Order: sequence, then C-alpha cells, then structure tokens
Amino acid sequence: MPVITEGMLRKLEKEGHLEKVRITEKDILTPSAREYLNVKKIDYRIKKSQEKAIEKKENDEKKSEVSQVKKSEEKISPKRQYRDYFTGAIYDKKPEYMTQLFGDNLVVKNHKRIVLRGKFDILQAEVIRYWKKYEKNKKLESDFAQAYRFVRDLFISEMTDTPFQERDVLGYDIDTLKDITHNTIKYYKTGHLFEINADFDEAVIDINCLRALSRECEVAAVDAFYKEGKTERVDMLKALNRLSSILYLMMLKANNGDYKS
Repeated sequence: MPVITEGMLRKLEKEGHLEKVRITEKDILTPSAREYLNVKKIDYRIKKSQEKAIEKKENDEKKSEVSQVKKSEEKISPKRQYRDYFTGAIYDKKPEYMTQLFGDNLVVKNHKRIVLRGKFDILQAEVIRYWKKYEKNKKLESDFAQAYRFVRDLFISEMTDTPFQERDVLGYDIDTLKDITHNTIKYYKTGHLFEINADFDEAVIDINCLRALSRECEVAAVDAFYKEGKTERVDMLKALNRLSSILYLMMLKANNGDYKS
C-alpha cells in the first residue's frame, strides 16, 4: 500500500509526468499531497472499476510479452531429438530404459559399453573413498591421487571415444610397471601376494579390493571391444591391464612398509 507524499508529486511535476498521475483506492495520500493536487486542479482519483480494467490490461500485456518470448526461444532453440544408435529411430523424449552412448545417440542401458561405464563409475568412486581414508598418509595419498587420475583418464577416453594417452604412474612408465609386478623377487625381494587375508596390513587389503574391481573393468572392456575375433580399443585394453599392475605395485609397497613414516 504505497504512501504518496507532496515531495514525490513535485518530482513528477519537474519530470513532466504530474498530469498522468493516478491514485488508486489502495494508495495513501498525505494531507499535503492531497492539497497539492487540488491546488493544481488535477483529477487524480481512479474508480475501482477503472482500476480493475487498467490492471487487467497490464496483466494481458505482460502475458502477451511472455508468450512472444517463448515463441522466439522455440524458433531459436529447436526441440531436442534423440536417435536410436542401431535402428535410427527418432525419439522426442529419451525412454527410461535407454541412455546416451555418444551425443544424442541412444542405446539400451545393458549395452556392453554402458555396462563398462558402470564398472568405471564404481571403481572411480571406490578409489576416491580410499584416497580420502588415507589422506593423512602423504606417501599413500600421493599414490592414490595418481591411481585416481589414471582411472579418470581411462573413463574419459572411453566416454569420448578418444585414444588413451599413456604417461608415467608411480614413477614408472606403464610397461615398466608390468615388469615390476611380474618380477616381485627382483624388485621387492618377496614372492607374489597370494591369498590376501585378515593378517595383512589394512592398506594392503583395501588396495586389493580396488585391484579386484579393476579386473572387473578389464573383463567388461574385453566384452565390449572384442568382437568376432577382432579387437577394438587396444589402447584401452592395455591401459586397463596396467591399471591392475599399478594397484598391485601399491599393494607391494604397502606390504613392504614403504608408506609408513
């Protein structure tokens, strides 16, 4: 409920808008403002019926403006459509049982590439969980960070269908990692860590869980990329094989006490 003062009216007069002023029944006029309008002989009162008509007109104009904006947006942004990756069928709305393989191309959610992405998602989440758990152990935290980046890069490579870029991890290139994990006596003066059980250090047990999940990813990748004797994405299959080597090397280091202060 606005309060209209003489000062407000004088300002309107300076701006040349005083003649257009309209006071509704909801407005409050100060005595000096009322006297000012009377002196100026300005018919300022709007009857209730007029007030409703003006309000309706303003509302209609606003609705019209909104409608025009929506129509304009529809012309600029055409309605999104999805395409079945295999049949070419077009969907205006993505079916609940389908998901995007690449761009707007849809496949059913049990497609082998989508299953692989689910495995990657779980592995990445678990790596983050253990990374957080050991964040106070700076040596182990650093190795977890490198393992996470390797998993993340693999995940992105698969989703974007771009080649995986190899790089050093834990201070070694990925081929040297394979050599180390296949020759544990040479590098760590110990045999392989078979039959992991509750007697092992907690870090060894945790990292072994991640190693097992990486194997699941590798098997899912072979299922997705090996078709009728032909292998696709050899780069990814190699990197996934080395991922288990990365995690196994972390197990060897944990078992050897390399992460202890």
